[in-house]
Amino acid sequence: MAPPRLTGALRSFSTVSKQENFPSELYDLKAKRLKRQELFAREGLTWAKLVQFFTQRLEKKEQQRESQELKNLLQAAKQIVSTDFGQDAIDSAAVFLFKTFQNKEQVSHEETRAIKQMFGPFPASAADTACAAVSQLVAQLGESQVEAFIQTQTTNKPIDHGMSFGKNIAFSFDAYVLDSIDSLPWEEENGEGLSLDFNSFLSNHAGGRSSGLESVGAPSVSQSSSADRSILRREVEKYLCGGNMGSSSVEELCTSLFEMLASTKSDDELQNELFEFLGPEGFEMISTLLQKRSDIVDSLLSAPPDSRVSFPPDGMLKNVESAKPTYGCQVTIQSEQERQMMKLYRREEKRERKKEKRGDESELSEAFFNFDPKELRLQREQALLTARRSPVLGHQREYERIHYPNVYDAYAEATKTSAFIGGSKMLLPESIRRENNKMFEQVEIPPNEPMPIGFQEKPVYITELDEIGQLVFKGMKRLNRIQSIVFETAYNTNENMLVCAPTGAGKTNIAMLTVLHEIRQHLQPGGVIRKDQFKIVYVAPMKALAAEMTNYFSKRLEPLGIAVKELTGDMQLTKGEILRTQMLVTTPEKWDVVTRKSVGDVALSQIVRLLILDEVHLLHEDRGPVLESLVARTLRQVESTQSMIRILGLSATLPNYLDVASFLHVNPYIGLFFFDSRFRPVPLGQTFVGIKTTNKIQQLHDMEEVCYDKVLEQIKAGYQVMVFVHARNSTVRTAMNLIEMAKNRGESSFFQAEQGPDYGHCEKQVQRSRNKQMREMFPDGFGIHHAGMLRQDRTLMENMFSRGYLKVLVCTATLAWGVNLPAHAVIIKGTQIYDAKRGTLVDLGILDVMQIFGRAGRPQFDKYGEGTIITSHDKLSHYLTLLTQQNPIESQFHASLADNLNAEVALGTVTNIEEAVKWLSYTYLYVRMRANPLAYGINHKAYQMDPRLELYRKELVVEAGRKLDKARMIRFDERTGYFASTDLGRTASHFYIKYNTIETFNDLFDAQKTEADILSIVSKAEEFEQVKVRDEELEELEKLLSCFCELPAAGGVENGYGKINILLQTYIGRGEVDSFSLISDLSYVAQNAARIMRALFEIALRKRWPAMTYRLLNLCKVIDKRLWGWAHPLRQFAMLPPTVLSRLEDKNLTVDKLKDMRKDEIGHMLHHVNIGLKVKQCVHQIPAILMEATIQPITRTVLRVRLTITPDFRWNDQITGA
Repeated sequence: MAPPRLTGALRSFSTVSKQENFPSELYDLKAKRLKRQELFAREGLTWAKLVQFFTQRLEKKEQQRESQELKNLLQAAKQIVSTDFGQDAIDSAAVFLFKTFQNKEQVSHEETRAIKQMFGPFPASAADTACAAVSQLVAQLGESQVEAFIQTQTTNKPIDHGMSFGKNIAFSFDAYVLDSIDSLPWEEENGEGLSLDFNSFLSNHAGGRSSGLESVGAPSVSQSSSADRSILRREVEKYLCGGNMGSSSVEELCTSLFEMLASTKSDDELQNELFEFLGPEGFEMISTLLQKRSDIVDSLLSAPPDSRVSFPPDGMLKNVESAKPTYGCQVTIQSEQERQMMKLYRREEKRERKKEKRGDESELSEAFFNFDPKELRLQREQALLTARRSPVLGHQREYERIHYPNVYDAYAEATKTSAFIGGSKMLLPESIRRENNKMFEQVEIPPNEPMPIGFQEKPVYITELDEIGQLVFKGMKRLNRIQSIVFETAYNTNENMLVCAPTGAGKTNIAMLTVLHEIRQHLQPGGVIRKDQFKIVYVAPMKALAAEMTNYFSKRLEPLGIAVKELTGDMQLTKGEILRTQMLVTTPEKWDVVTRKSVGDVALSQIVRLLILDEVHLLHEDRGPVLESLVARTLRQVESTQSMIRILGLSATLPNYLDVASFLHVNPYIGLFFFDSRFRPVPLGQTFVGIKTTNKIQQLHDMEEVCYDKVLEQIKAGYQVMVFVHARNSTVRTAMNLIEMAKNRGESSFFQAEQGPDYGHCEKQVQRSRNKQMREMFPDGFGIHHAGMLRQDRTLMENMFSRGYLKVLVCTATLAWGVNLPAHAVIIKGTQIYDAKRGTLVDLGILDVMQIFGRAGRPQFDKYGEGTIITSHDKLSHYLTLLTQQNPIESQFHASLADNLNAEVALGTVTNIEEAVKWLSYTYLYVRMRANPLAYGINHKAYQMDPRLELYRKELVVEAGRKLDKARMIRFDERTGYFASTDLGRTASHFYIKYNTIETFNDLFDAQKTEADILSIVSKAEEFEQVKVRDEELEELEKLLSCFCELPAAGGVENGYGKINILLQTYIGRGEVDSFSLISDLSYVAQNAARIMRALFEIALRKRWPAMTYRLLNLCKVIDKRLWGWAHPLRQFAMLPPTVLSRLEDKNLTVDKLKDMRKDEIGHMLHHVNIGLKVKQCVHQIPAILMEATIQPITRTVLRVRLTITPDFRWNDQITGA
């Protein structure tokens, strides 16, 4: 139900307007349909329209043939564009090929050139296939009919509905309203009656940037543009001269109207809103503004941002993107002091306008000199900016920022200009440069000047450290600037810390300082370290980063004898290894699993003395709830056991660092350190480019064009460039396209390396590589790098780039994570990356972007680095807000509350509602709920009545408890409020199984299921919910189903769970997959299926189903070893060809039989004489043991049995595993 409005009441009880006689829902529905028609018409020719056109015009007999030809065309498009960019790109490519070949009999030079220009190098067979398919399709309907269809689609324009302004507003009025508005007096546009701010804003747009008001009347370069800008002011003055809105000033009304005109609403929606805002008197004005809406908005937005500094503040923080409101940022509560300030500001501005009209400068009052309206307006802007980041519903609203001793945040002072970027309004530093043209919109943020060194800052030299510090930091002269500032707190106190600093600022050495402090705590007088009394845990966000950190800490701490081990899903440790290790480098999920168990590993968590959390800013992503759970569990452990566990949070720069510090229980006056981008070792200039076209193929082509221009710009300046793409295939494709573009433009000489003394030797090294593309690109100065290449090839490319023989290196993000190889400039081409967890293309994460940008700038050579991100126009504002810290980091904990509550109940740390409510108070969710309650569904009244959110937290806990009780994971007595864990809940907690998956198991799992049924149940788990079936994968899935699926795959290739089943069986059967999305999905399915299968085994064991338990145990081994139970054991050896393995199975040659045979016998049996030796070697590498037993009676009931066990196989590290 719509809220009551004053205007509605006036219309109901007066003759202002008559009542509408149709429901508003019907009008909204009609408006939506018209909008959809306009969008459909504006799209032009699409694949869906093409298929629909042929399907409707052909008879049923011909439709089968037509379907096959369309399929061939789509297949050809897939070969040309590849599956890296999703189905939309393939569809767009198919449409492009159809338009290219519609009048052609064969592929000529002209068509080849057009395709090459759009897609780069392509297989000629694909073009021939496409040409043949299009010829067949056109022949069935005739060229004229197809030509007419394409012509209508190409020239289609948005539908003009012929509705004049105001037609859909039912309007009645009295006769006196008909007085001519034009006869009302109004002054010509001379600029005298305008306030300082809006006058300067519009005059800057009208004709240059000359001082005073002279520029308004001065002749401008573009008179039409100037006229467009003056329309808004003229209409507003005309409207206000009629006595309307007497309390509003010209600039205030201009601001409000400009915000409305610049919004994303349609004209129909806007005219109703304007009519309610301005009333019947503004009817003519509304008509004029809407007719010239685009001209007004474009002329104002096309101005440089520095001319918008004085834009009125009321529109400063307003988000015009109405489709997706940002909760918590729309309410600003004024204090009494602020209200008085605004009142004073309006009074002085009004007095100033009167003085200017009279021209009496001598009568300026004393108050005018005391209060400057511009200064007051600036204060108001700062107040609004602070209000945006402060708790919306706080009782005390103090706008003066509290100064903390170690917070260096210049961003708040820099953001004093607003700009519309990609349709959204945001605050950006004053020094930005913008470029807006038909192809793209570009925002360039120049590098910051380094922070001047303070008089209290003193660098810490390594020689000043104690003996342990000097051993660990051997080879370094001194700590860098950030490390020196942090040194005292990190090295000499037990304080919890949060360090926010740019990528590459040396946060790892800060972690090392805290590690050394902990080691010194356990140092005995004789210099002996008590290694069994402490553990240090370093939580890294990714496995790749965990491996890198393990190597770094191992080398540094080796002189002290401190053992550092990696504990991740890939690197398991035995209990003995964990006990002998002093520092563990792990991932959030792995450490969460370890600390969830109430026996065994709990002793490990109890002797942890230092917890280091890297990349804490990931709290707002999917893995954030895991970090929250870890911190909450650690803080509660500290309180319950009264043991000291120090927490160190390392993060990139983030906007609400005070909230994160509060979450980590950091004292902001001692342990909070915030360093902005001025502290980066090499200042970073950032460029954001948003490609405007929505056609996928054209968008990819434009990205290539912009990428080439940016690369060439850097190469001409004498720098090397890294271009980051997001699929292995794309590295080769992008490099070849850039080479082709350079040759076509005659600029390839810029990219060729200078012939150094050892260039010939390097070239020989490259030519010896097996990688054909790598060999071909090297003479042109290009290289490629991705995880699918051989290790020696990757190392070779890294060496060539570091020596300067490669000008451009096209690589994937694995280079940014795994290898420290900086370049002056890095370019991210495209931001769509396939995420197997979500089963679709998603936006590149902020962590990856910051890591890649961290590679920009070489500390020993460059004064600054340059990072460029090329994305679609609709994502431009998204990456700008992320990289300029516009949006506060919010909690995602509520989405997985049930799973985390179950883990705490299973661990025994939460036994009732009261403890669960207390547990929630340790989470980041609680911190943000109090700071920004509207974003979490808490209204103002509820927050006032419950400021500590006790009742709301209790509601959350009770709701989660009911869900878990329904799934039989806990027993929840609402009357007493007690929780009790069950076997099912403990299994889910220990194996990291989601609540929804357990519900699926409860519905489908019983003791009579077969192996095929079990695989089907596993495929329906919640963990795989996001895996989707895409059209381009169907053909390959069919092939995998027929070749590698030994058991029936329920659901088939058309359903998501069927696809998971097929991929799981393909993984077991060691099948190879081509599509990059299927490779990612296969890896994701394999990782999770083994864990889910073990959980099912545990459930069956607890339920005492012996036959099912045995079946599940076998399936667990099948997935772990990637070998069906009936397959030959030698299939585990990749060196044996599939034909040989098939013959071994056909002839029933077991391992025991092969052991007794000679190698030549085996060769003759397999019809392959030379293979006998290999088979014999493999047989002897399969683990086997020989046992001898001696039995000795001790008493009548006791026997002593002695076993002598000797290995009967050859150990091989690569095969057997070390």
